[in-house]
Amino acid sequence: MVDVSVILPTYNEKESITKVLLAVVKVLRQERLAGEVLVVDDQSPDGTAKIVKNLAKKYPEIKIIVRTRHHGLGLSIKDGIQAACGPIIIGMDADYNHDPADLPRLVAALKTADLAVASRFIAGGGMDEKRRYYPTLLFNCWLKLLGFPTLDNLSGFYAVKKSTLQKLGLAKIYYGYGDYHLRLVWYARQAGLKIVQISTFYQRRIGGSSKSNLRAMLIDYTKEATRLFLGKYLKNKG
Repeated sequence: MVDVSVILPTYNEKESITKVLLAVVKVLRQERLAGEVLVVDDQSPDGTAKIVKNLAKKYPEIKIIVRTRHHGLGLSIKDGIQAACGPIIIGMDADYNHDPADLPRLVAALKTADLAVASRFIAGGGMDEKRRYYPTLLFNCWLKLLGFPTLDNLSGFYAVKKSTLQKLGLAKIYYGYGDYHLRLVWYARQAGLKIVQISTFYQRRIGGSSKSNLRAMLIDYTKEATRLFLGKYLKNKG
């Protein structure tokens, strides 16, 4: 019996994956949460999958899917959700930006909400990498003006029931890169779901370098946010 499925999409995370997985397993056991940690790997050439497979021999909570085609963050998460055994889905990154210690609060928040989002930009939150903190904060302020529901609409660290995601439609949310989270919170708001935020502090990633280009991301996310907003505006006008 699995209560919680933690989805970890990976690509070249060999330097961080062991610490992240062991930390997640430790939290699940300490909180007595019957959980699985499902790593969805896009054929990482650095051997991430091999490390995970070795850990899975020692820790039954750890499972792995190695995807061989149609690579990409959003699609990886979708495949992980579809394969998940637990009724509660937790999405998080594998580079240790997201603190595993926040998992219990995310799960607890679902007692009174449909979607719980870990936010850097509410009281108690923050981010170690200030170079990204302030541009991301300003961007989220603009998103709020468009009608997006949280102060961290690009969080990527959240908890939600699998049944809720299935009702929203996995295919219309999970594709592309980090813009999937824009669609997640947008469609959740449009469906009238209750969304709560918990504070989180993004730690500096372990090893390697970020696969995200801040300027390119802001351009892509601006286009997607505008598309969602105009879609609602034109629908209401029609």
